[in-house]
Amino acid sequence: MFHRFMVSLVALACACSAIAAEPPRVGLVLAGGGARGIAHAGVIRALEEMQVPVHAVAGTSMGALVGGLYASGMDADDLSTVVENMDWERAFQDGVERSEQPQRRKADDYDYPTQIRFSLKDGSVSMPLGFIQGQQVQQIIKELMRDVAEVRNFDELPIPYRAVATDIETGQAYVFDRGNVVTAMRASMSLPGLLAPVEHNGLLLIDGGIANNVPVNVARDMGVDVVIVVDIGTPLRDRGEINSVVAVADQMVGFLTRKNSEQQLATLTDTDILVAPDLTGIGMLGFDQAEEIYRRGYETAMALGPQLASLTVDDTDWSRYLAARRVARPTDRPIDLIAVHNNSRVSDDIIRIRLSQQVGEPLDREQLLVDIADIYALDYWEIIDFDVRQEDSINVLHINARERAWGDDRLKFGLNLITDMDGASEFNLGTSYLWQGLNGLGGELYARGQLGDTVDISGEFYQPLDLYSRFFVVPYLGYKDYDVFTIGPEFDPAQTLGNWRVREYKGELAAGVNLRRRTQLRLGARQVSGEYRIDVSSSEALPEDDYREGSVYGNIRYDGLDNLFFPTHGGFLFAEYEAVREGMGADRSFERWQAFGQAAFSFGADSANTVSLTARTGQSTGATSEPQNFYQLGGLFNVSGLPQNYFSGRQMAFVMAQYQRRLSDNSVLPINLPVYAGFSIEGGQLWTDRSDVDFGDLVGAGSIYLGIDSPVGPLFLAYGHSEQDLSAIYLSLGWPFLTNQARIGR
Repeated sequence: MFHRFMVSLVALACACSAIAAEPPRVGLVLAGGGARGIAHAGVIRALEEMQVPVHAVAGTSMGALVGGLYASGMDADDLSTVVENMDWERAFQDGVERSEQPQRRKADDYDYPTQIRFSLKDGSVSMPLGFIQGQQVQQIIKELMRDVAEVRNFDELPIPYRAVATDIETGQAYVFDRGNVVTAMRASMSLPGLLAPVEHNGLLLIDGGIANNVPVNVARDMGVDVVIVVDIGTPLRDRGEINSVVAVADQMVGFLTRKNSEQQLATLTDTDILVAPDLTGIGMLGFDQAEEIYRRGYETAMALGPQLASLTVDDTDWSRYLAARRVARPTDRPIDLIAVHNNSRVSDDIIRIRLSQQVGEPLDREQLLVDIADIYALDYWEIIDFDVRQEDSINVLHINARERAWGDDRLKFGLNLITDMDGASEFNLGTSYLWQGLNGLGGELYARGQLGDTVDISGEFYQPLDLYSRFFVVPYLGYKDYDVFTIGPEFDPAQTLGNWRVREYKGELAAGVNLRRRTQLRLGARQVSGEYRIDVSSSEALPEDDYREGSVYGNIRYDGLDNLFFPTHGGFLFAEYEAVREGMGADRSFERWQAFGQAAFSFGADSANTVSLTARTGQSTGATSEPQNFYQLGGLFNVSGLPQNYFSGRQMAFVMAQYQRRLSDNSVLPINLPVYAGFSIEGGQLWTDRSDVDFGDLVGAGSIYLGIDSPVGPLFLAYGHSEQDLSAIYLSLGWPFLTNQARIGR
């Protein structure tokens, strides 16, 4: 009996010893903090080098992103690769680059190049819930998490995982422990005002940092013994740093996150470990400092080696831990069915026809992402996403296209202001209204109204004729009221004869074809009825009369510019020929044609240096000297140094070479204000008759300028000088050469 008792006692002691030797379960808590969260990847590198196993991960915002990637099976090397190769600027932009957008969407820049978007919904003005809808960032996360795409219980991930978001209605924390892990990560990152909220289970969720930026309690609820907390919270700003609306908003968010962070940090025990990298001088948007942020996170964690030593395991246990975390990349199974979920008025077939994926073929994820970007660029939907699920033993590819919650229309406001600081100025204020997706093929109504020195009221209905939007028809009605200045011979502004006021009504019917995304051809007919009356005249009287024009025309537009006003690459071409004929109701027969071209080339780091070449020409052959047939020159980038649109003629030629350099760094935000400095070399001339055309007569001019690509349009401060010793200082906001571009239209 005693013997058995001693044996049992020894066995119990051995068991207790084994239990005591079992390492504690470690929970990794990753805080939110924007770009500063890149430090999490450096900390994880240090933990792996010290062989510290992690048994649970809880993260908020950027911590939810890095934590989710780690929980999915990525190791420190994988995370380092993601951090180094991630195009953060691209990730936080919706849609595709402008040069790859459909022609119809590029045309939105021609009238009012504003970035601020409104809609009319239920009788009131509405706006998107975020500057970024998250289309790109969601697709990037989805691709990074593809190995665990089918996991719905987050405890079944290689490392159990939790993501924290905030219910915008209650302000309470919402903890994701199951569902779609991509949705969880995206919701946790929805910084108010920047990234749009995420709808989930009837809730509207925003960035988890508002409610719980350092989710220590969430990790403890996962059954861990020790927590390693990585706190990268952005410090509050000093008074001198609070110098903008953005700074005020950031400070308010900082108050909320700091308060709840301190509450969680106060719960740490002596056995818990706090990693707080010194990220002084690095803001929430400092993604360009990724390498430095990563280094500071790594070095801070390595310096805590003595504290972390108790959590390390030997080589055998570490190898076993790594093996348990490995995830085999799932084979993309053949797709048996494609289901489109589209709640807009636009036909499902518009989506289907743009999908390259074939039923019966394995899922081609890379091509699918390209196709979705192409569909999203049509601008009918708020978000387009995909999911692959096995249902009743078949593999179903679900395409989810959600219409914009704030409305199918778009209301834009714009202005054009230019002054030479010497009394000559032009000011126009306008608005445009675009109602998209009116029918299954994507018909849209566009109307604009402009008041000021130039009155322009017009409307058109654009109707695609096929699912690819290759063929279309456009009826148009418009009214325009504008000035045409005229000067005496010898190109001398001192010999100003006066100006006409031209008023005309125009109707058009055009049919066209879109050749992929960059090229459009149109054929159409025009009817114009107008008058020109003397507005200001010198002693020599100017004629006055009414006129009628009936014509047929054809034009071609190529638009491959990445930015209409501050391009770094691409080209633009618009050319039109118009035959005005008496048989179509015109007072007389003549021809009119014009062309406008631009090419841009960049060089240097981040394409900061750009050279662009521009040429414009126009002729009214056989027309009389009526002002509606005149082209105009004068003003900034239009023979700089002269007043705006100060002289005119029936034959026009203009050339310009520009160099500009971007002075500000690129930003991940779509609302940044890039600043440029540059200069132009110009030459232009106008002639009365074709026989007078002599390119040796071109008047030389040039300018130096500062430019800002602002949310309300391009802003220029410039000095211009012509070879006639005429100079001007220009302040321009909006279209810098409105009248000359007006005929390009949409």
